[in-house]
Amino acid sequence: MAEATGTNLTVPDQSTAGDVEPENKSGFMDTLGNTDMMRQMALVVVLVICVAIAVFILIWAQEPDFRPLAKMETQELIETLDYMDANQIEYRLEGNTVYVRSDEFQNIRLGMTRQGLTNSSDSGTDIIMQDMGFGVSQRVEMERLKHAREQQIASTIEDMTSIQKARVLLAMPKENVFARREKKASATVVLTAKRGSVIAGEEVDAVIDIVASAVQNMEPSKVTVTDSNGRLLNSGSQDSLSARAHKEYEIERQREQEYLEKIDAILIPVLGIGNYTAQADVSMDFTAMEQTQRSYNPDLPAVRSEMIVEENSVGGGVGGIPGALSNQPPLDSNIPEQAGAGNQPTLPGRTAKESTRNYELDTTISHTKKQSGVIRRLSVSVAVDYTQLTGEDGSTTSEPRKQEELLNIRRLLQGGIGFDVTRGDSLEVVSVPFTRMDSGVMEEVPLWEQPGFLPILKLVVGGLVIIVLIIFVIRPMLRRLINPDDTKEAEDFDADEGLDLGDETISMLSSDFDEGQVGFAADGSLMLPDLHKDEDVLKAVRALVANEPELSAQVVKGWLMQDE
Repeated sequence: MAEATGTNLTVPDQSTAGDVEPENKSGFMDTLGNTDMMRQMALVVVLVICVAIAVFILIWAQEPDFRPLAKMETQELIETLDYMDANQIEYRLEGNTVYVRSDEFQNIRLGMTRQGLTNSSDSGTDIIMQDMGFGVSQRVEMERLKHAREQQIASTIEDMTSIQKARVLLAMPKENVFARREKKASATVVLTAKRGSVIAGEEVDAVIDIVASAVQNMEPSKVTVTDSNGRLLNSGSQDSLSARAHKEYEIERQREQEYLEKIDAILIPVLGIGNYTAQADVSMDFTAMEQTQRSYNPDLPAVRSEMIVEENSVGGGVGGIPGALSNQPPLDSNIPEQAGAGNQPTLPGRTAKESTRNYELDTTISHTKKQSGVIRRLSVSVAVDYTQLTGEDGSTTSEPRKQEELLNIRRLLQGGIGFDVTRGDSLEVVSVPFTRMDSGVMEEVPLWEQPGFLPILKLVVGGLVIIVLIIFVIRPMLRRLINPDDTKEAEDFDADEGLDLGDETISMLSSDFDEGQVGFAADGSLMLPDLHKDEDVLKAVRALVANEPELSAQVVKGWLMQDE
């Protein structure tokens, strides 16, 4: 190449290139028809897959969040689905659980409550009103009546505020003519609390009384109550001592909670929330005692009864059998013979006197029945935090509260909780420093934890994925299908970005070569000056590419067409 007198580079004619360019920019269908079949199918399949991915991302980004509404029984599920279909509510069903949109959850619950779909248990009257028929045995009839009673009791229990659903099972023994062999009826109640509610002890007692009073010959101790989580609320199988001990423990805890509420009501306005802590311990006496006492007062005697008998008789009395003549001779005539005979005293007859008196002492009979569940002893401990003081320089220091302030707090508590020294109550109020965790300034909820962040993130991610697919996948594929030659040219060589000749090379070429020696021959080939070294040829090509990028591209294109 060093001895060559010239260098010829063949360049396609500009007119030919101009004729080819309109053909390259023909329609999509013409280009697709000129492309081989395998390439067409591959590009179309990839394009369809990209479009499907974009559509899937759009659907995924716009899909709402669902949350479970409730897990229902079959009958309740049918009524709920009918209500949703009638109101055109979007839902999903997985087993017996219904899922609804999160943003419509409250409205759906409110609408179901207005329609009366929250409680689906039968009242039991429909079973009673059904015609039993002549072929029904007495046992089947009794079972149906018992089931109706169970439904009625369950419906009554469900009217309570905190109970969502109740199920009642009754065990009714057959009547026995022998009183000693007669068995008592029993019942089992399963309660389901409403969301966010807790079944209190008073409600459990009310349920027990409802069931026991609704069933004949059923004692409250024979009613077992549990909740849907398996927690035993009342046992009908425990002995009386265990049930009583459990009941007494619950009463003590309840009374302690009442005292703590009183303490909070007194100290919160005075000290503020978090500046004190209190605990109460209550010991109660559940001993039941009855006493009858009779007392006498000897100082106040009273006559209970008195009997007096007096007999007085003068002279001889007439004796003998009544109505018969006496066997005594008649007496002398009473006519006195002498005038002075009447002044003589008569002889006394019989005289008797008897007196009986019964005395009664003052008697007092008293019947005393002591109250069960009285407080035997009360112990309360209150710890008060130190006082926080702020200095002039802004620093915060802590110091114990004054003894006078503690005494005032003690007097407030004594009057509020019913402090009784004779009962042995104790009350301690102490000022101690509290160990507090430095919470600092309450931070706002991060953006990613807010409820509306996830839907927005889904939309943004879906949009970014679609944009990336369009720019880096779909657009290059469409360019290859429409203009395959231009795409290959752009990928193979980019003169503006790929070459950096530098100022030294440009100046060298400008000084060494004569511009008149560079041109085109008659056959269209490129005429270059005599180059005796490979380095000179390389410099000349670089200069040509820098000065004539379009011409260089045509040269490379011609080479590629010759290779094909």
